[in-house]
Amino acid sequence: MRIIDTHCHLNDVSYTEDLDSVIEKCRDTGVRACFNTADSLPSFEKILSLAKRYPGFFYSVIGIHPEFAMEKDDYFDEAFSFIREHKSEIQAIGEIGLDYHYDKSPKTKERQKEIFIRQIRLAKELSLPVVIHSRDADQDTYEIVRQEKPPVFDLHCYSGSYEMMENYLRLGLDFHIGVGGVLTFKNARVLKEVVSKAPLSILLTETDSPYLTPTPYRGKRNDPSYLPLVIREIAAIHGMDDEACAEILIENAEKFYGIEI
Repeated sequence: MRIIDTHCHLNDVSYTEDLDSVIEKCRDTGVRACFNTADSLPSFEKILSLAKRYPGFFYSVIGIHPEFAMEKDDYFDEAFSFIREHKSEIQAIGEIGLDYHYDKSPKTKERQKEIFIRQIRLAKELSLPVVIHSRDADQDTYEIVRQEKPPVFDLHCYSGSYEMMENYLRLGLDFHIGVGGVLTFKNARVLKEVVSKAPLSILLTETDSPYLTPTPYRGKRNDPSYLPLVIREIAAIHGMDDEACAEILIENAEKFYGIEI
């Protein structure tokens, strides 16, 4: 089985002591590539350095997560300058978006929207795909995407409804949804419905490592070697052979990121 993890954080400190053994385990499972995804300005350098240290296995997705939206303008000026300077080393802008889970104040929401829009426009300027984080902000995320129309985008760790997915599909853009360990949870009824009705061509496999470890390893540190469990679940929902399903999913990832593994 050939696998791509389209969204992970193997730059996280929890892998500091055993990253090489984690990568070896991933390769043994069939993982061919992993897309390390930034959240903050300090994470940029480490993500790019890992791509240089493990060429052809690690790729870089660089952007500012909405939880850092309240940083000063200088912070974003520096981040955007870095992205422009290193554009040739970056596969996508992300993860960017909206997160209203902890702070629902109007001031924070407006600032998150502003930074989200600025990063979408940066991605369009650089002709890069966009990886979107949306938590408790489905409608606002959709309205911004509808307004800004990023040509290629992924709703990472999709948590919306089937009806919301249909809204995105109707926009006629190159739209994808990221599916990870949550799909294996017993209470993932809505996501299972989405995956059952979604065209296979829009699905991307991801882990969000070190988070959201699939059943039966839930509660442990996640890593891309667990992705066969997610692929097996997708294949079962669509009544397919695991290997055939995996091939479609890896082709989706290659198309989204513009690479060939």
